[in-house]
Amino acid sequence: MLRKKDGLTLIELLVALAMSGILTAGAYRTFISQQRTYTVQDQVVDTQQNVRVALDRMTREIRMAGYRKDLLASVGSIGGYTEVITPVNSANHVGTSDDQITVIIYDKAITYSLQWDAAEPNKPVLVRSENGGGGEVLADNIENLQIKYTLSNGSVTDLPVLPESIRMVTVSVTARTRLTDPQLSGDGYRRRELSSYTLVRNMGL
Repeated sequence: MLRKKDGLTLIELLVALAMSGILTAGAYRTFISQQRTYTVQDQVVDTQQNVRVALDRMTREIRMAGYRKDLLASVGSIGGYTEVITPVNSANHVGTSDDQITVIIYDKAITYSLQWDAAEPNKPVLVRSENGGGGEVLADNIENLQIKYTLSNGSVTDLPVLPESIRMVTVSVTARTRLTDPQLSGDGYRRRELSSYTLVRNMGL
């Protein structure tokens, strides 16, 4: 005697396939979303780390501005600079308001400024140069550099001032991620601003 064997009908199979497809698509979308979030956060962390390293070097050298300034007094100028600190407000190297600063430490005139990267014309970078020579890139994708000066009378200014009156230098850097985020409005770049406050040791009490 033959027994009837139960199986899946075509409709049941199609329903199962459809449900499986929906679940797979949902899992895939979740994976893509998580991957995108990870990529964005990784870029933000990398951007912040680059800025911190650059700011740390700037802070150390600005703090030392005027070290052995007797040498500058004896020779008159170093690298074409005659002052221990030379502020430049709105140097406008990559934008309409980015600043520049030059500090003299013993026999070196060290300049921090923004430039456009030679290899990637649309990428702004923070550059350190010595005695007017070629620059060393400290950090990529730096859109703005703002420098303010606290004077001996307690006032704060971003305009060129008498170097002897400077007591503290505040540096603020605005950086953007290397890649754009399609989910972000505007131009798609995520930005972070970091600041440092530096007492200048050799510029008076």
